[in-house]
Amino acid sequence: MDKVIAILWIVLLFLFWFLIIKKLVWNRYAPVKTVKAEVVDKYQSNTVTRHPGTFKRERYVVVFKTKNEKLSFDVSEFSYNSYSLKDKGMLRYKGNRIINFE
Repeated sequence: MDKVIAILWIVLLFLFWFLIIKKLVWNRYAPVKTVKAEVVDKYQSNTVTRHPGTFKRERYVVVFKTKNEKLSFDVSEFSYNSYSLKDKGMLRYKGNRIINFE
């Protein structure tokens, strides 16, 4: 029974690291895409960790609607303030990073 649990832990850790590496590689080598898009939502959320003495992290998210899908991106506070709902334009992005929106 202990061997089965140990094997499960190893598999879970391997899967966890595989997904992290896949995400990093995808973001680095993803193709640059340009699509017509509209800002349909934007929000900020506060993340507080459970550990005492740690800080609060604010997350800024902008959601775009394209012809085929909705795309959401984490952005800086400065960028977040420059987007307005119902703005339309050409969105250029790579992986999960916005290159520009005009």
